[in-house]
Amino acid sequence: RVPLRFCIDRDEYTPQGATLPAVHHSWTTAKQTCEAQGKRLCLESEWQFACEGEEMHPYPYGNGFVRDGSACNIDRANLGKPNGGLADLRAPISDYPRCLSPFGVHDMSGNVEEWSTLDEGKAPQRSSMKGAWWLPGKNTCRAATLGHGEVYAGKQVGVRCCKDP
Repeated sequence: RVPLRFCIDRDEYTPQGATLPAVHHSWTTAKQTCEAQGKRLCLESEWQFACEGEEMHPYPYGNGFVRDGSACNIDRANLGKPNGGLADLRAPISDYPRCLSPFGVHDMSGNVEEWSTLDEGKAPQRSSMKGAWWLPGKNTCRAATLGHGEVYAGKQVGVRCCKDP
């Protein structure tokens, strides 16, 4: 355990006037989006703490120990068709009101995967994706995708920003 002092957006970045979180962001464009708001991408340790809370639960919702596919936009089976591309199954925050971390942060499990910056010395690259998306998979607070690199942008990849207090 280490002390952390930061602010994190309660919601995934949603452009003004939109109802769904923004997607098709690379690490680079996500970083630019946060900086344009006077914020920054969250460090992986910050994102993870905001998700799991002080009790270090694997899931951000409920009692933190039981996976619940109805609490968040996860475990969807209709992901698309071969050669037809990934289905866009993003949801507005209002669709999953129980998908809250211990700190009241929405959709940290599922909905859209979010870019973060790896803490110093964790890996050769700087980027990490956290939170997973609507697929049946790794929708836990500690899971991370490291293999895409900083230029990858997919229809399931969005943005959440942090700021120093």
